[in-house]
Amino acid sequence: MISNNFAILLASAIVIFGFTLWLTNVYRKHAIQKGIIDNPNHRSSHKTPTPTGGGIVTVCGIIAVWAICYGLQMLSIKEFLALTIPGSIIAAVGFFDDKHNLPRRIRFIAQIVSACITVSLIYPLPDIQIWQNISIKLNGLGIIAVVIGIVWMTNLYNFMDGIDGIAGAEAVTVLAGASLICFINGQVELAAVLIASSLPVYGFLYWNWPPAKIFMGDACSTFLGMTFATLALITSKSEAINLWSWFILLSLFILDATITLLVRIATGQKWREAHRTHLYQKLSCRYQSHKKVTMALISINCICNVTICTIFTLGLK
Repeated sequence: MISNNFAILLASAIVIFGFTLWLTNVYRKHAIQKGIIDNPNHRSSHKTPTPTGGGIVTVCGIIAVWAICYGLQMLSIKEFLALTIPGSIIAAVGFFDDKHNLPRRIRFIAQIVSACITVSLIYPLPDIQIWQNISIKLNGLGIIAVVIGIVWMTNLYNFMDGIDGIAGAEAVTVLAGASLICFINGQVELAAVLIASSLPVYGFLYWNWPPAKIFMGDACSTFLGMTFATLALITSKSEAINLWSWFILLSLFILDATITLLVRIATGQKWREAHRTHLYQKLSCRYQSHKKVTMALISINCICNVTICTIFTLGLK
């Protein structure tokens, strides 16, 4: 049954990849006609006007993959709803924000509500393993910490979507690493779900690869951030991947965004405003290349993937 489900899912995901590849270009032409353009300013890392919001096609593709996974009983009803309901809310708010610049409070409220929905559907939450038999139970104040963590992950992924290809490259490499860990740990169906979820991102990444012909937009970047936070909780609860492994897989994005925010707060800068002080932005300016920075991220993520997979293979999880 597992092999049959895997074959059906793989075939379906490949078809969805094809549609995502095609529809992203359709949307790109539509965005150009309707003037849905990201015009460069002094905070931008790009120099030419570029259509934006194309990631909404990817969002639809990923949700379609999850629907197939649920139909094949590779995701439980709660897992499916925890991924799709909050993700859809976040994507919808991001899509409207791309077009109409919604107030911060509306976006923040939507993120809090979405995070609470995620926690309620996944509850009881997995423990955080500290050392062997020592762990922290995520209840009481721990639940609040998880909600805050989900909201931060949602936002930081959006902050890191600032140069061509970087957000898509992060998504596909992290999902590949997580899928390998699940496979090594005997969670074959979950591994298939993760790798299938990456295929729609490849369809978008083709058009977003440096030099980008279209940008992802807030709809998809916030959706991906919410998705990774949710997947981390789901896989940790099933003991397929622990939370520390997810932190390592996502470390480049988490550390760059978090350290940059703390430095801006500590130095009295207006941390809520858009800026170009992330490490990846500085590197792209220094080397005058988005592609070099994105390729560096891919290389580092692959090293992290191999390292974590080796640890799991040796049974040191």
